[in-house]
Amino acid sequence: MRQKKAREEFTKMLEESKELTSSTRWSKAVSMFENDERFKAVERTRDREDLFESYMVELERKEKEKAVEDHRQNVAEYRKFLESCDFIKVNSHWRKVQDRLEDDERCSRLEKLDRLLIFEDYIRDLEKDEEEQKKIQKEQLRRAERKNRDEFRLLMEGHVATGILTAKTHWLDYCLKVKDLPQYQAIASNISGSTPKELFEDVAEELEKQYREDKTRIKDVMGKLTFLATWTFKDFKEAIIEDVGSPPISDINLKLVFEESLERAKEKEEKEARKRQRLADDFTKLLYTFKEITASSVWEDCRPLFEESQEYRSIGEESFRREIRVPCSSIIDFKDLMSVCPSIGEESFRREIFEEYIANLQEKAKEKERKREEEKAKKEREREEKEKRKEKERKEKERDREREKGKERFKKDETDGETVDVIDNHSYKEDKKREKDKDRKHRKRHQSATDDVSSDKDEKEESKKSRRHGSDHISSDKDEKEESKKSRRHGSDRKKSRKAASDFSF
Repeated sequence: MRQKKAREEFTKMLEESKELTSSTRWSKAVSMFENDERFKAVERTRDREDLFESYMVELERKEKEKAVEDHRQNVAEYRKFLESCDFIKVNSHWRKVQDRLEDDERCSRLEKLDRLLIFEDYIRDLEKDEEEQKKIQKEQLRRAERKNRDEFRLLMEGHVATGILTAKTHWLDYCLKVKDLPQYQAIASNISGSTPKELFEDVAEELEKQYREDKTRIKDVMGKLTFLATWTFKDFKEAIIEDVGSPPISDINLKLVFEESLERAKEKEEKEARKRQRLADDFTKLLYTFKEITASSVWEDCRPLFEESQEYRSIGEESFRREIRVPCSSIIDFKDLMSVCPSIGEESFRREIFEEYIANLQEKAKEKERKREEEKAKKEREREEKEKRKEKERKEKERDREREKGKERFKKDETDGETVDVIDNHSYKEDKKREKDKDRKHRKRHQSATDDVSSDKDEKEESKKSRRHGSDHISSDKDEKEESKKSRRHGSDRKKSRKAASDFSF
């Protein structure tokens, strides 16, 4: 019992040691614990060594387990670190990102090879996730595209029911009608599966198959009837509906067969009408070759000219008992002719062509006469206008001559006026001079009759007279200047009056 406790204490001593590892040798352990009472308590050396070896085995196991756990923890932390790096993508390469990862302390806990393996494992997981996301997106896209196709089929079914889509509808025409609808735009965005055109062709194929079956049944009934180009769809339906039997034929296919039959009937009538119109044109052209036929000719007189011709006989080989609805463009409007006479005989038809030709000649004669009258009136108007222009030119020349004469008269009057002014001015000066001489002689006579006075008084008197005479002379000069100014103003006024008179005459 004592030894058992000693063994337990020995093991406890080993567990408490922090320096002891699984690689520690027994000899070193002895030196480490030889002074410990628990070491000494186990008496036999062999027992001590066995206990030590047993503990070393257990310690090694624990160390390995711890190392594995630590490694697992380090791997988990490094993986978490990689997941936090947003620069690592599914297509990233180790050699391009390892330098950016080594700065983190979590890298130092693992070997480089371990880090590479963890990185590659992480990339594989990213690839798996991406592939899974692609699968999910692909499935979602597949479902969305299938839904788009189903909605487009429903759209076409509705159009079939309303007659928008029939066996005769072409894809381009239908596409123009639906291209702006959301159902078409949705399926047009599909990247896989059937296209809108392929779905249309599937529906059109079924419609064509059903149409051929219905058409065969309708044609069987129409074989017993005479289809008329004047029929309406209502007439057509009432004529065959009771005999087609069952299953009933849709109004859409009935209308398609009706429109097809009506188009063929009209084409046949158009062909016959063109042939008849050609014969009528040939006969009309023949009439143009006879110079004997004029605007006053009559049928009975002209008939021997052409009754042996091929054009005349060709009309007799055709039946003209149908009403013509096709517009024709030729010399004679055959439609107008036949619409007036829907049941016309051969001879009457030939005669109508002849009379139309005569009417055409008469119309041309009238047109020719009308143009001749218009030309005559035009020439008369031109003659009158020419005479008016000549008269206008003559009057213009007369006015020009009058203007020239007026200018010459004005120049002459102006020259005469200047001469008169010079003469008047000279006469005025002569008159003044005579008046001065007369005054001077009068003063001399007055001096001789006066009594002699003292020389002083005479001198004073003479001095006064002299001053008075000087004053009179100055006054006379002033009067002379005033008269000269008046004379010049008078001459200028006469010039202005003559110029105004000349302007007025012009």
